[in-house]
Amino acid sequence: MPKSTIHEAIVEVEKHFQGNPATGPKPDIPATALMESGLKCRIQAPDGSAVYTDMPGVVGGSATASSPGWLSRAAIASCDATLLTMRAARQGIALDRVEVIVEAMSDGRGMFMDEGISPGSTEIQIHFRIAATDVSREQLQELVDWVVDHSPVASDAERAVDVRVELEVV
Repeated sequence: MPKSTIHEAIVEVEKHFQGNPATGPKPDIPATALMESGLKCRIQAPDGSAVYTDMPGVVGGSATASSPGWLSRAAIASCDATLLTMRAARQGIALDRVEVIVEAMSDGRGMFMDEGISPGSTEIQIHFRIAATDVSREQLQELVDWVVDHSPVASDAERAVDVRVELEVV
């Protein structure tokens, strides 16, 4: 989508939300994972596309796809890159390159041992690499700061969200 079209689309979405103040939380499209073989998992999207995960051989996987943990970091990176590009287009800022790198620190023992070790990341670092002609560092920092405040995927990682668990035996 050309950047001018992104700008126009965002303006329309903003008008919708401003004209409909009662618009609030609604259910997101669910993600459903189906184990295919071994530790390979298919996550089917409503449009028919699919994302796959697998685990490395050292834990019994076949390493045919990225791990779920990597996919989590990829979700943050792609969400932040997309949101930054959208915000820049909304502000009329032309960007030459947007790259977002998400690194994490975790302790694999947490997945296998019951010793109080967190199975998840204990630290996530997001690096923004942006190239833009005739745009000041301050303007780019404002974009990054805005993304940090508005990124839905990174927000889920940053703050605690309610998680409910159900079991259906089929």
